[in-house]
Amino acid sequence: MLIVFCLISALSVVAFAAPIDNKFSENEFSTAVSALEEKYDVEISVTPTKLNRTTLSAEKEAEELANLEERLSIGQAALEENNKLAEENWQSIVESGRLNGGYSIPENTIFPRATYTVYRNQTIGSYYPNGTTIRCYITGNKTYSNSNKRYLWGSVVSKGSKLYSGKGDSWKQTDCEVQRIDGGRTYYVQVWGDLTEKYTSWFYEYTVTSKGWRIWYEAYCPA
Repeated sequence: MLIVFCLISALSVVAFAAPIDNKFSENEFSTAVSALEEKYDVEISVTPTKLNRTTLSAEKEAEELANLEERLSIGQAALEENNKLAEENWQSIVESGRLNGGYSIPENTIFPRATYTVYRNQTIGSYYPNGTTIRCYITGNKTYSNSNKRYLWGSVVSKGSKLYSGKGDSWKQTDCEVQRIDGGRTYYVQVWGDLTEKYTSWFYEYTVTSKGWRIWYEAYCPA
């Protein structure tokens, strides 16, 4: 009888001392990622790698989330710097008076018009700061001005942008604005878009889409 009692007591101690399952649930991890999406204004999808996520402890899951947030914080700073530089450049254009010229086609022109295309590469990146190159282009009509003795830009024929090289997975242009400056010698082009990047950690693949990137450039009309 004493032996049975001791055996039951031993089992009770073992059961009481058994380690508690401290793994994150799928829902908890998803909720934590959603909170980071809202905090950093990005879209994130997560796919486990070939390693089984159920083997991860809560500590490892927390480490994964901390590493992800560190990346997102760096990316947010890169995006803010990008837009700050874009706004400063635009303000310098406004204050310089170079906007004179508007959208009208200059007088005293010789037709027919010819078209000309200008390309511009600019690096951006959130998860990988400045790790992706976007290629932009604008095609415009150029018209010869007798009074200026040179060609000037007329109307815009086409414009656009696309992912060109680097770490980016996809690029979606959301807006494009063109203004004719320098009396028609220059197009000032601003492009807005969303960049999607992929990053693989030891346990997960993250697809991160950062929104509101701003690209700006000046396209000069050949004389």
